[in-house]
Amino acid sequence: MKLPEKVLGVVEMYLLIKITAMEYTIDFKSLATRKYLVTIKSNMNLNGFTSDNEVQIRWMLSLIEIGTQHYSFELITLDHSMVKADNSGYIEIHKVVSQMQKALNEVKFTVDRQGNFLRVDNLEQIKDRWEDVKSEAIEYNRGNTSLVELFKIQDETFESKGGVEAMVKNMEFFTIYLNGLYGRDFFSRVRKNIPNLYRSGTIPFDLRYESNASNDYDNAINIQIEGYPSILDENHIKNLYGGFPISDFNMVKPIYVYNANYNIDRANGFLKDGQVRFREVINEKFSGEVYYKLQQYE
Repeated sequence: MKLPEKVLGVVEMYLLIKITAMEYTIDFKSLATRKYLVTIKSNMNLNGFTSDNEVQIRWMLSLIEIGTQHYSFELITLDHSMVKADNSGYIEIHKVVSQMQKALNEVKFTVDRQGNFLRVDNLEQIKDRWEDVKSEAIEYNRGNTSLVELFKIQDETFESKGGVEAMVKNMEFFTIYLNGLYGRDFFSRVRKNIPNLYRSGTIPFDLRYESNASNDYDNAINIQIEGYPSILDENHIKNLYGGFPISDFNMVKPIYVYNANYNIDRANGFLKDGQVRFREVINEKFSGEVYYKLQQYE
């Protein structure tokens, strides 16, 4: 039976869209190791108190297994340093956080083909390393009761069921590297809850992905992400900012900006570089921005 021309046209258009979507699906294609420099710049205004900080992290990322439904990686943090801080308190905080994160300097984990976290593959090794880190840190900071208590709280997280997995999922790698880029087409928007700068809650965004040939690299694809925040009701705003000295929440109309830009190697699926920006403005007294830049290096 011969189909009407209008029906044939619809079928052809559908097939074209499906083929185009498949062409723009990004996947990891080969086992390899790449090194990255990650720069994190942040600035915040807290009721007149301002901060301007910059942290650099060096990663060695190895794809060690490609399965039909998963990828397995090893992520080694080679360095984690604060290169700029306008307040000595932030430097001290960074030192403490860096101490606690030493147990996560070598992590093996598995994600599905869309980059969603599935499991930690060296869980016992991480827990053993934490015991060494904890003993060393508590001994070194024995005179500082507050720090000792902080390490005890972190110890409870390591010992709790799912605690290590939660910490791995919260690593910057999932925030800025995978970021919904893999195993899907770019014709539909993605709903994503993004933590706010003050870590008092999350902001729901609809993310639009746009793919084109890269202007910066040969045989690379460029992905641009634009975020569209949902309108928050008063209860959501109170949950986010209830601890702030704000008298009238009816007058609070927060502004949120989220966008990202990536260049991805077509041959193997690894990122060449990437940038992610998130901005949050509550009012004239409370605002901030964080900017991530990721660059592959030899």
